[in-house]
Amino acid sequence: TKAQTDCSRGACYPPSNDLLVGRAQQLQSSSTCGLIGSEVYCTPYQQRRMKCCPCDSRNPNGQLAHTVKEVLSTSGPDRWWQSRKLQGPRPSDFVIERTQDNGTTWQPALYLATDCQKAFPGILKTTPLRLDEPYCYTLPPTNSNPYQDHTFSPLRQYTYASAPNSQKIELSGLTGLRVRMTGLGDVPRLPGRSLSRFFAIKEMRVMGSCMCHGHANQCLPEVHNNAPPNVSPQCDCQHKTSGVNCERCADLYNDLPWRPAEEGNTHTCQ
Repeated sequence: TKAQTDCSRGACYPPSNDLLVGRAQQLQSSSTCGLIGSEVYCTPYQQRRMKCCPCDSRNPNGQLAHTVKEVLSTSGPDRWWQSRKLQGPRPSDFVIERTQDNGTTWQPALYLATDCQKAFPGILKTTPLRLDEPYCYTLPPTNSNPYQDHTFSPLRQYTYASAPNSQKIELSGLTGLRVRMTGLGDVPRLPGRSLSRFFAIKEMRVMGSCMCHGHANQCLPEVHNNAPPNVSPQCDCQHKTSGVNCERCADLYNDLPWRPAEEGNTHTCQ
């Protein structure tokens, strides 16, 4: 939803941007092709033909490398992350998990599958009514080419989910996300050399902003960082609040206890 930028009327929020840009060094993958030597991968090309290309990630900046940083939206149109050879090109089901304690514990945030009923029985398959209600997003079909690019934005389903302010604050305090691929897709059989089986992600965007408890309409840039991220964690605090996340009242403004801002009430410290 569009960020509320007028802090004088109540809760205000910074606009969202891509949280991954500027954080390439924090991205990790459990599998990457070509880290210990060049590997050849074959994929369908035109009708009933195949194209074989090497992956060599020993030099992460080389043209043949497919490291996890290639999922960034700034990597270019012909870049992607690619796993080592597995048993399928696109997962038939996977889970996006979130952590609020820097990776000590993880909770499912979203399930995705070509067949939600089979892969994740008991998980909601309709549009969620609450932010804390995980659901399964049905992946678009691969048709005859499982290596084909697919674009989807499953988190948009949460746009109209209702939640009290306390829950919105709790759920927004993420310290990490991970994608856990749990099911392997199928590949067609072609004459000659077998098609390679692997996972790949061409581009990933995680849209968000600094968490300010409704007390800021922008994130402050990191002045001491030569390559600052798109979204800095530091809020430009309003309503006489202070802290990285506007989580306390500013000095000399402690007559009232700190509270997060709400729609129609700034809860300004006094």
